[in-house]
Amino acid sequence: MPTARAIPRRTIPERPHPNEGPSARSRRRGRDDRAIGRRRRRDVLTLVGACAVCLLAIGAIAAIPVLSYSLLLGAWGLDAAAALALLTAVAGWRALLRRREPGARMRLVTAGLLCLSLAITGWMGAAQIRFAHAQGTSISVLGLTGIGQWGRAPDDAPVVLADGASRQTLRAGIWYPRGEAPEEGGVREAPIVILLHGGGWRTGDRDNPMTRIQADWLADQGYLAIALEYPLSLTDLPTWELAQSRLVCSLAWVGAHAGEYGGDPGRLAVVGDSAGGHLALETAYRQALGGLDPSGPDAPTDANGEALPACQGSVPTIRAVATTYPITDPAVFHDNPDPIMSGPVAGRARLYAGGSPAQYPERYESIDPTRKAAVVGEAAPPVLIVHGEEDHVVPVSGTRGFDAVLEAAGAHHETIIVPYADHVFDLNGGSVASQIWRAKTLELLRGAGMGI
Repeated sequence: MPTARAIPRRTIPERPHPNEGPSARSRRRGRDDRAIGRRRRRDVLTLVGACAVCLLAIGAIAAIPVLSYSLLLGAWGLDAAAALALLTAVAGWRALLRRREPGARMRLVTAGLLCLSLAITGWMGAAQIRFAHAQGTSISVLGLTGIGQWGRAPDDAPVVLADGASRQTLRAGIWYPRGEAPEEGGVREAPIVILLHGGGWRTGDRDNPMTRIQADWLADQGYLAIALEYPLSLTDLPTWELAQSRLVCSLAWVGAHAGEYGGDPGRLAVVGDSAGGHLALETAYRQALGGLDPSGPDAPTDANGEALPACQGSVPTIRAVATTYPITDPAVFHDNPDPIMSGPVAGRARLYAGGSPAQYPERYESIDPTRKAAVVGEAAPPVLIVHGEEDHVVPVSGTRGFDAVLEAAGAHHETIIVPYADHVFDLNGGSVASQIWRAKTLELLRGAGMGI
């Protein structure tokens, strides 16, 4: 039986339009060449973007210098995975549709890189969800998107004190329980949660993104959420003493005025992230050691050096402390070995303490909650710490060491190290790590007699 022979394809010469002259044909060819050039540039840019996304995804699971910072962009939520899936589908469709056109190999590589990125992202998300389930936390799929998790502004922002020594005016951001202000003459005694913002003791305020997100969520649970500001370190003013003493004064203000906002100062807990977590732990342990005196020698003064009457009163008892990626050891924070973050981190620590641990070891010891925890032991309020295993800003080694001290001291605590999570994982209020913190915080509050 004779075999069929492949018939070679013949190229049909282009036939010029009868009314088209040489110059018109030249212009048309120029337009075609430019269109081909635009498609080629678009394909190149798309390939570069796919490479960047793939490197970010690989960096999230592998400790590759420079590339492993992708999680600092905020937690990769379900919406990011959905967007990546859409991009992958579009890239695959383009590669299939134009497989016979020039640049087909480039489009195929682009689709392959995006597929790999999507697979890595899905694998990380599944691993985190399995971890959450192992902690006894149910995960809201809608919450993972971060939709509706941005946090509203505080309902009120009264001035707590104008501090002459730090040259700063400190306010409190107040979120009413479920957004409802107390009725005139009515009585409502909601438990209070104090929030302390992060920022390396150098930046931030009551309206910090993570603070606002968590305060809004706590208010939705029925708590009176109060975000307190504290003096930030300046280039000419270290605030390692001022921040703590002014925070004590602000807590005394809460004890005196919480009733006006429908809060019960007898049921009070403190939460904080990063530097705010450090101050939350410091304050709780100092109180357990009997060292919180709002009218002591470090009490705030006005511009004339006179004691501020706002600091008169007593500090409510702190019943529980819940933190996210706290600075548990300022010296470890200063000595962060990260090749990129070490400089900025050490700079903030030096601004706060006035120098390095080598210069002022006694200062770093005095603001080290780990040392106090070893002394206080089980007399301290229960503590929750949720930290990302890939934290580049606050070394997780500090939290591991702190946990070991708490364990040895018999303190009531729970430490959770979340895989594939970095600093500011709660920038997406519905991220897996943030949902774990929320569920565990509610457990902590209920156990401390602050259930709703």
